[in-house]
Amino acid sequence: MDRTEELAVGRRLLGHIDGRTTDLADSLFRNRVIAYSCRERARLERDRLFRDQPMFMGLSARLAKPGDYLTEDVAGMPVLMTRGVDGSVRAFANICRHRGAPVAEGCGNARAFTCPYHAWTYDLAGKLLGTTDKVGFAGLDLDAHGLVRLPAAEKHGMLFVRPKPVQQDESPEIDVDGNLGAIAPDLAALKLETYPMFSVDVVKPRINWKFAIDTFLEVYHVPYLHRKTIGPYFIGNVGTFDGAGLHGRMCVARTSIDAVRGLPEAERNYRPHVISIYQLFPNTILIFQVDHIEIWRAFPGRDDPSHCEVELTIYRPADTDKPDAYWEKNRDIAIRTVMEEDFPLGERMQIGFESGASEEVIYGRNEPSLVHFHSSIRNALGVPA
Repeated sequence: MDRTEELAVGRRLLGHIDGRTTDLADSLFRNRVIAYSCRERARLERDRLFRDQPMFMGLSARLAKPGDYLTEDVAGMPVLMTRGVDGSVRAFANICRHRGAPVAEGCGNARAFTCPYHAWTYDLAGKLLGTTDKVGFAGLDLDAHGLVRLPAAEKHGMLFVRPKPVQQDESPEIDVDGNLGAIAPDLAALKLETYPMFSVDVVKPRINWKFAIDTFLEVYHVPYLHRKTIGPYFIGNVGTFDGAGLHGRMCVARTSIDAVRGLPEAERNYRPHVISIYQLFPNTILIFQVDHIEIWRAFPGRDDPSHCEVELTIYRPADTDKPDAYWEKNRDIAIRTVMEEDFPLGERMQIGFESGASEEVIYGRNEPSLVHFHSSIRNALGVPA
């Protein structure tokens, strides 16, 4: 966020701390547990949330230079994302046009992609360069058999793809600012393009993908569940929330925020004392930590609503003089807090949802980020509950 917004958020947080209040939703929100356990609901979410919506794919550092590529399975769509020789980011279905094998694996740097099955070759722009056995495929129109294009974009140091093929007369470019709406200037101010990647971790907990996102959307639980890890460093059940269409931003205060009280407002620096948590719809949490970026992405299991895949990436500043051991410590704290405390408890809660003992969960007015997230899901799905 910019300086003006930083000061405004700081004032709101101090006001809440002094008044023992927090930002509130308009009302309690009741969510049926089938949202976390129903196979039909899971199928609907995959179609409308993970295929129709632009998906955040990470920061620009993932494709730092021409020739860089990455591959991912995004809710059933094999995705290949590249940075071309012209510097542009493009995305394709990672499916050879001959027999459907993936043309790339993992990530790296390449001049072209050769299918491992029969060695058909494609360039960074997805064009079919040639086939083996020229006689057997004589007459094949190479221009018409390039990799299937997926809408993609790079903006504000972020990569996006929509895992659904570009339709006739549709632009292959995603309107990032149009999608982000009011939150776009906030993210632009973070200068995310200046953060290289430090680490990647992937886990597959036995929880619904939304449960993984819920973990980050309230600090009500922090003093209790995390009392031995991050609890001592944060003020629980106090935060600000600002919605931006389907997306949102929650800001929470560290206990160190009292250090600014003796300073004139114009001289206050809230940066070391406030953590900004951005929920990028549908499945991403971007956390602007004190000195680095922490990103969590959750993807639904292929056919089971009680399983998901969660990726944690740590991005450090490009100009840091701190050793790798320092960033490793931050990674370790994130893993211990979420993967060893939140997710294990979430797995027990998931079992409870599937037991049939209760029909709903309740989000309090003091959990406005949760209310906004699940309201956005209902709106995007077109379902009443």
